[in-house]
Amino acid sequence: MMKTLKLTETELVTIKVALYSHIQQMRKDIEQAKREGKDTSFLNQALQDAQNAFEALSFTH
Repeated sequence: MMKTLKLTETELVTIKVALYSHIQQMRKDIEQAKREGKDTSFLNQALQDAQNAFEALSFTH
């Protein structure tokens, strides 16, 4: 079941800033994992999901 949430502009900005910060950290984690020769497929998928969520929030008003 899908729910509709009503957020203030401040709440929306807070969520977007937190998500953007999370995306930046994930990028750093991926680079570190690559340097260590680790599999990054899970991190790459999580990063894509986070980027999609951020883009979706960009269309909200």
